[in-house]
Amino acid sequence: MLRRGLEYMKKKEYEQALGMFDSAIKVNPQYIEAFYSRGNAYEALGRFEQAIESYKEVLKFAPKEAVPYFNIACVLRKSGENEHAISEFSRAIELKPDYGKAFFNRGLVKFSIGQIDDAIEDYTRAIESSPQDPDPLVARGLIYFLNKDYDQAMKDYDKAIEVNPNHYRAHGNRGNVLEAMERNEEAVTEYTQVIKLFPNDYKAYMNRGLVYLKLNFYELALADYTRAIELNPRYAKSYSSRGMVYVHLKRYHSAINDFDEAIRLAPNDVDTYISRGHAKVASGDQIGALEDFTMILKTYPDNTKIWLNRATIYAKLGNSSEAVSDYSQAINRAKNNDKDVVLALCSRGVLLSKIEKIDDAIADYEKVLEIESDNLIAHLNLGILLRVQGKFRPAIQHLTRVIELNPSNVAAYQHRAVTYGMIGNKEKAEADVEKVKEFNTTHDII
Repeated sequence: MLRRGLEYMKKKEYEQALGMFDSAIKVNPQYIEAFYSRGNAYEALGRFEQAIESYKEVLKFAPKEAVPYFNIACVLRKSGENEHAISEFSRAIELKPDYGKAFFNRGLVKFSIGQIDDAIEDYTRAIESSPQDPDPLVARGLIYFLNKDYDQAMKDYDKAIEVNPNHYRAHGNRGNVLEAMERNEEAVTEYTQVIKLFPNDYKAYMNRGLVYLKLNFYELALADYTRAIELNPRYAKSYSSRGMVYVHLKRYHSAINDFDEAIRLAPNDVDTYISRGHAKVASGDQIGALEDFTMILKTYPDNTKIWLNRATIYAKLGNSSEAVSDYSQAINRAKNNDKDVVLALCSRGVLLSKIEKIDDAIADYEKVLEIESDNLIAHLNLGILLRVQGKFRPAIQHLTRVIELNPSNVAAYQHRAVTYGMIGNKEKAEADVEKVKEFNTTHDII
């Protein structure tokens, strides 16, 4: 009866398996293997309370057995009862101090609830107890990777692959580390190895496609994303990623079609709307892009990137007042995102200066310098605007600061030369002009 039940388990016919295990237990109420197997069947069916009760039955006949506590802990982990699961894993370890699987699984639970240092300790104990098990090495390597300790992560993944050369997660995670280290060609090799081991792993094609995109191998990236879509046509990220490749290839119509499909599959993915908007801009459909950004703002009014993107389109369409309004919205909603605030202030400053609101533009650039004291754009444009207002010495100070930060900034020399000339300092003006000639190039004046 036990053997027949186990055959049903292999076929995933769990109800039939339960019938066999129950029959075996009726014949022998102390049949430990039948209680274990019945617990496994209940667990496979998602009947977790009954699985735990079946494992507890084992303890009546084998109270010093560690495995029942381990099995109970695994069920509790699946049920989301993390603290209780940790307690049961600990009881298993007390009974069997070298229980590598218990250390490993307790580490997984601790990692999931943010107890990172304790998780590393458990993974290390698992590695020491079960040196031929690559899984704890892969798990510990992931923590090192997330902490950006790439050297330690690589050591763990290398060791895992040494233990099991065909461990696909070790190869895949090693590829992630290599990619983070910008060793992209090696990352391709690792993702290719994953594909050899699991030819139907669409995420491996996604990973390799991204590296090909970084390497500007657009056709190879296109092929990988297309294969990922063939393997899993319901995964929105595959379409949005392939859309980005089409953008690089300037095949904007194809890109927009892919972004459309990605949005259909994942209608709340803001980044895809932004990407589609950019593709529409590149294809010359400014109005279509404007519609995209306007629509998504109704759902995500606090997304500063969308305000920034819509402002850029308004500026291109010559609608300065709407552009200024959108940049203002981005500034007000950016909260602690200094990068977005700086971008919005600089962009708004440019528009304000164009519509001759010089004082307001100057105020924007001064706010930028409060956030980033060495912002080149703010210093340069302040130098120009202050000169327009006749404030020559502070103008020179800002232009000089640009040159100190970037000695090859031709525009700063040009504008400082003009400013020196306006205050009658012919010698310094000529020196700056000569410096411009040395660069032997021309630049548009900002």
